[in-house]
Amino acid sequence: MLRLLLFALAATFLVTVSSGQVPDSLFKGIHQIHNETFYLKPSADEAKMAGMPASLLQASTKLVNRKVIGWHPYWAAADAYQKYNYNALTHIAYFSYEVDIATGGYLTVRDWNSTPIISYAHNRGTKVLLTVTNFGSERNTVLLSDTVKQTTLLNSVRNLLISRNGDGVNFDFESLPLSQRENMVDFIRRAVRIIRAQLPAAEISIATPAVDWSGSWDLAALGALCDYIIIMGYDYYWRGSSTAGPVAPLEGENYNVTRTVNTYLSAGVPADRLLLGVPWYGYDWPVTSSARKATATGTATARFYSAAVSVAESHSPVFDQSTKVPWLAYLSSANWRQMWYDDPESLGYKYDLVAEKDLAGIGIWALSYEGDDQKMWSSIVTSFSGHEPETDAILKIYPIPATGPVTVEMYLDSEKAAEILVYDYAGRETLIVRSGEMPEGFHMLEFDMTGFATGVYLCVMRTNSKTITRRLLFIGN
Repeated sequence: MLRLLLFALAATFLVTVSSGQVPDSLFKGIHQIHNETFYLKPSADEAKMAGMPASLLQASTKLVNRKVIGWHPYWAAADAYQKYNYNALTHIAYFSYEVDIATGGYLTVRDWNSTPIISYAHNRGTKVLLTVTNFGSERNTVLLSDTVKQTTLLNSVRNLLISRNGDGVNFDFESLPLSQRENMVDFIRRAVRIIRAQLPAAEISIATPAVDWSGSWDLAALGALCDYIIIMGYDYYWRGSSTAGPVAPLEGENYNVTRTVNTYLSAGVPADRLLLGVPWYGYDWPVTSSARKATATGTATARFYSAAVSVAESHSPVFDQSTKVPWLAYLSSANWRQMWYDDPESLGYKYDLVAEKDLAGIGIWALSYEGDDQKMWSSIVTSFSGHEPETDAILKIYPIPATGPVTVEMYLDSEKAAEILVYDYAGRETLIVRSGEMPEGFHMLEFDMTGFATGVYLCVMRTNSKTITRRLLFIGN
């Protein structure tokens, strides 16, 4: 009887939504699309261990008062992790352990065993989770119907966390069929028992859909078992939508981010265990005209935020007041295209919703998609710290004492020329870290002092209006 009711409700949903939001049988979420688009053959020696990463720096302070979890995709540039703003990033979800449904083991862990990201993040007080992915209804049925395979999987994950100092696991099982509703809950219950038996502090989380079209997710039960749930609050319009439209409308559409959050809360998920996933990407459709939400004539192209901004610079984006999302229409080889994406302003509205509902925080799909745009990080800090510095400032220098690489985090109150320099204590200039025009917002700059003599140095930020100096203790070899 319950299944019949759920199917009836799902049918009702399909009738009431706009055509662009109705999912089709070929629907794939952005996590799966990007995983397939950027698929790389696993390295031959990925099982080789690189040693135990650094322990988590517990004393680290953050500029944010909520969880900020970002999925780090394996296709990101090799040095991308060095550019993240760790003062605004509490967790990295390393993407991903891909399940082998034949055994429960893994097809690949994407160099989890050797990645330098864990140590780099831990030295900056940021936790690292291992994301476990399993995409597709059939694959999830095979895995969740077999407790032996599940036990193999969970023992494997636990051992990988132990061997690499991981802080927890994020399960990303997508296209979950209704038949596996109860099995999914049992799996998470089993995960808590097996992983916490040896790692009592491990954080266990799950990624869940913006709209549960088939009633497959027992949100109340999962919310009680997991440390937190991350709503994948995007793909309301997706690459196969019949019209162009907002990837993550705050409001204005029948299905939108606000409605999703309210649905989760009403289902019994505690606010302090709920995170809102936000898109650092957009979709660009071929369409029939320049009209808002024009009919799509083909499949959309997913664009990272950095690529979307590049397109927008050559055209005239419109901020859609109904959905609180920017969009633009443009001609390409005499054919109309329409792109909808999120930017710091539209994301700020979503962050305000997180604060209004007192949710635990946000999830980001995906890290590295911001490119060099520090405003994406500034938007988070502004929303979750309560304020920005009033003027130019050096916020933090670490590690202290330094022994090699050093990071300086700073803020500029407007776009301006700035110099960041290192002087020895006698006043001699020893290093130019950065010199030139820099945009408004938070910046994280890294420089290497390897080879410097042990001693006290001065890190100086100089703009046209002020000079700021911070001491830096360096210990050479």
